[in-house]
Amino acid sequence: MPKKEYLDFDFDGVAFRAIAVHTALPPALLAWQADRILGTKFSLRPDSFPLITKKVISEHTQYYFREEEFGGEWWLLENQGTQGLLMNVKPQPDMLLIGRGGEDETKGTDWPEKLKAVQGIAMVYLVSDKEKKKLTWITFLAEKVKEKEKD
Repeated sequence: MPKKEYLDFDFDGVAFRAIAVHTALPPALLAWQADRILGTKFSLRPDSFPLITKKVISEHTQYYFREEEFGGEWWLLENQGTQGLLMNVKPQPDMLLIGRGGEDETKGTDWPEKLKAVQGIAMVYLVSDKEKKKLTWITFLAEKVKEKEKD
């Protein structure tokens, strides 16, 4: 049986934060609600996030927000893509909020409580460290942003 590859959940010395959201809201409405409740400014990325596994490419809708003041980055990603899931757990989240960097490493820890107040969100929680280590695709988020900035 092959060993599962785990990620030391750190990229360029910056830890990632992950929040799972179970919701019936469409991604655009969830992004709008997050902007309203959390003070973010998510925008839909013209390119979807590609997850490549076993020669299969799964495209996932992504929203992006960069905090200019604190230097952090946030992605709102649709868990179910065209060919698979970003996070395969039970119960299956609909969306993932992924954060990286910034001056405040605790940024986002209070977001699950704030988002619970939104009608249409059934459950929201911080992803455990054990589950985060399975999300090896996360390092590609920051790489894609760097590629776009070079263009």
